[in-house]
Amino acid sequence: MLPNRGDKKLMAKVKKKIKNRNNPKSYNPLRDFSVYEIQFPDGTTDELEANLIAECMVSECDPEGRHYRMLREISDYRKDATVLDVTDGSYRTRTGNPIPERTTKGWKLLIEWIDGSVD
Repeated sequence: MLPNRGDKKLMAKVKKKIKNRNNPKSYNPLRDFSVYEIQFPDGTTDELEANLIAECMVSECDPEGRHYRMLREISDYRKDATVLDVTDGSYRTRTGNPIPERTTKGWKLLIEWIDGSVD
């Protein structure tokens, strides 16, 4: 998620390095002022410094380094023929008590993310 020319942040892809503003003898990634070309999903491009790109990437990770995206809403859903019926979706314990099986088998969800993309 990188800032575009508007007020929103959008997913973008880093395409290429445009300018190298680093001292090759003493490279410090915290002081990397190289400029990169980024491309947004609509095809527009912009130029950003490496440290801003890195800051945006790190802000989307938890302390263990796992990437996450924020869910805006479940826009749509449907189910197919493989969905388990309530009577089929349970099992019995040794004492004979029925326990419902928790599964999403057969359900299809359309997810809209905060960045506007959908899966």
